[in-house]
Amino acid sequence: FPLSNRPRLGNSFRYLKRGVAPFREQVYTLRENITMKPPRMLQTGVLLIGTLFAWWTVVQDYLRFFNYEGTIFKVQDCIFPNPVTTPCFWGAWAFLIAFVWAVRIQRNASLPKASQRNLVLFLIAGTLFAWFNNVRDLISFYGASGASVVGCSGQLVTNPYTTPCFIGATLFLLSLVVGIVTYRSMRGATERITPPSSSVRSF
Repeated sequence: FPLSNRPRLGNSFRYLKRGVAPFREQVYTLRENITMKPPRMLQTGVLLIGTLFAWWTVVQDYLRFFNYEGTIFKVQDCIFPNPVTTPCFWGAWAFLIAFVWAVRIQRNASLPKASQRNLVLFLIAGTLFAWFNNVRDLISFYGASGASVVGCSGQLVTNPYTTPCFIGATLFLLSLVVGIVTYRSMRGATERITPPSSSVRSF
């Protein structure tokens, strides 16, 4: 090139660098979103199922309680426990919180991995809470020697493996497993796809 054209050539390279770098960043972001989308969708789906089941159980508990007591505000001297005092009621809230949390993670790809990690920690706490109450029901059932046992949802237990407590605890455990898989996929995708510090060499 003639010497007079070298400044123009240098300017062209600078414009190219400015245009290519953001484009490469967009490509990396798109690839990261595609890689992590299926686990996040599965996580949201499992938590949605858990939330619907938990709140359906709570509604049924309130209807049964109202039929026996004629009110939903009585908490003492009840034939069946008021649902607000049962672990299933608080487990339903935990499912709802986790579901909203998962939806936020799914819709906002720019959230840091720490948000998914914190969701996993929350699911660990929920799983421990659910299985603690479920194991307590199992011990009560097998130690009752045929006597009637009221489960953690306020229902009579005839089969401890078909109670809302057991099903809810299983769904919580499944949500935890899916949450861990989602977190690992997010971390792995970030490590594989993170662009180098200098995407375009200086000219």
